[in-house]
Amino acid sequence: MPNQTHSARHEQGGRGEALEAYLLEHTPGLREHDAAQHRAFLQIEEDAYRRHSDPTPDDIAAAEAAEAALPSRKRTEAQLRRSFVPLAIHLPSEVKRSRKRFVQRHQRAWNRANPTALTWELERTLTADFMKADGR
Repeated sequence: MPNQTHSARHEQGGRGEALEAYLLEHTPGLREHDAAQHRAFLQIEEDAYRRHSDPTPDDIAAAEAAEAALPSRKRTEAQLRRSFVPLAIHLPSEVKRSRKRFVQRHQRAWNRANPTALTWELERTLTADFMKADGR
C-alpha cells in the first residue's frame, strides 16, 4: 500500500502477528497441526530435492548425446516441444518444474489427509472477536 506510512504498515504487521497468536491460542489443536504440517512440508521438500536433483553437466551432456542419437524427425519433435530452447537451458528448468509439481502434489495430499481445526467460519468468528477486543 503506497499511501501508508512506515509506522502504519508496521502497526498493521504487528496486528497480523497478534491475530495469528490469538488464533493459535483460541483454536484447540491448531498449534500442533501447524507444527506437524511444517515438519511434513520440510520432509516433502527434502524428498523433492532427492528425487528431482539439479542436473549436473554430465547429466546434460548425456541427455544431449541421447538427443543427438535420435532420428532427425524425433529430434525435431523434442526441440519443438521445448520451443527450440537448448537442452542445457531446458533441463534445469524442467527439473525445477518437476520438483515444484512434486511438492505441491504432496502438500495438497497431506492437507487433505490432515484437515485443520481452523475452519473459515471459525477463523472469521475469532477474527471478529479479536478486532472487537483490539478496539481498532
